[in-house]
Amino acid sequence: MATRLWSITSRLRNFWWQPFSARNFGSTPKALAGSTVDPKEVSKFTQQANEWWNGPYHLLYTMNSLRVPLVIKKPLPLQGYKVIDVGCGGGILAEPLARLGAEVTGLDPGLENIEAAKEHASRDEEIKTRLNYVCDTIENVVTVSPGQFDAVVCSEVIEHVADVPTFVNCCVELVKEGGSLFFTTINRTTVSYFAAILGAEYVLNLVPRGTHDWNKFVQPSELSEMLKGLNCRIVSVEGMLLNPLTKTWSWCSNTSASYALHAIK
Repeated sequence: MATRLWSITSRLRNFWWQPFSARNFGSTPKALAGSTVDPKEVSKFTQQANEWWNGPYHLLYTMNSLRVPLVIKKPLPLQGYKVIDVGCGGGILAEPLARLGAEVTGLDPGLENIEAAKEHASRDEEIKTRLNYVCDTIENVVTVSPGQFDAVVCSEVIEHVADVPTFVNCCVELVKEGGSLFFTTINRTTVSYFAAILGAEYVLNLVPRGTHDWNKFVQPSELSEMLKGLNCRIVSVEGMLLNPLTKTWSWCSNTSASYALHAIK
C-alpha cells in the first residue's frame, strides 16, 4: 500500500508541476504522409491479445451497452450496411454490430489482435460470414477503399494514435457522403487524469497500468473542429459515465471524462 501511495503521489507531483502544453491540432488535417500507428501503443494491446474476451478489457465489453445503441439509435438500419470498426482489437464491438446485420470490417494494425478476433468470431456461425478482419493501417486501407462505408466506428482508439489529424482525415475519407462517424474517447481534463489514469489504473486497477497517456487525450472541441474542417456536421456530443463499483456505463451530460461524438459527412 505504501508503495502504491508513493507511486500515486509521484505521478500527482509530476502532473501538477509539468508545464501544460496543449497540442495545437489545428482545423486542417495534415496530408497523409506519416503513419498514424504508434508502435508502443499497439504493443500494449498485442501483448494481451489472448485476454480480449476474458481479461482486463472487460470495461470495453460492458461499454457496449452504450456503444451499440450509439450506432443503432440513429436512423441506421444495420441490415445491409457496411461498417468499419477502426482499431477493432479483439472484436469486442465488431461482433455485436455484425449480429445486428451489418457487414463489418474490423481493422487493426496488431496481428495478434486480429488473430484473436478471428478465432473468437469463428465460434459463431451466425456472424462469421458478416465479419472481415484486416490487419493493416488505416492510411493503407483508405487508399483502396475510400468512401466505401456507411459508418466508421472509432471507439477508444484515437487516444492511442501517433497523428490525430491524419487519423481523423482517414476516417472521414473511408465513409460515404452522408455516412456517419462515431468516436468514443477520453477528454483531456483534470477530471480525466484523476478518473481514467490515477483512479482506473493505479487505485482500482480496472485497466492495466500504462494503458493511457493523458497528453494524448483529445478534447471534444478539438475533435469537432477537425471534423468541421473536413466538411462534417457534428450531430451530438454526449458524456459517458463509468460506475467503478458495478463496472457499468451510462450516458450523462458531463463530458469531462469520457465522451461519444457522432458526426455526418
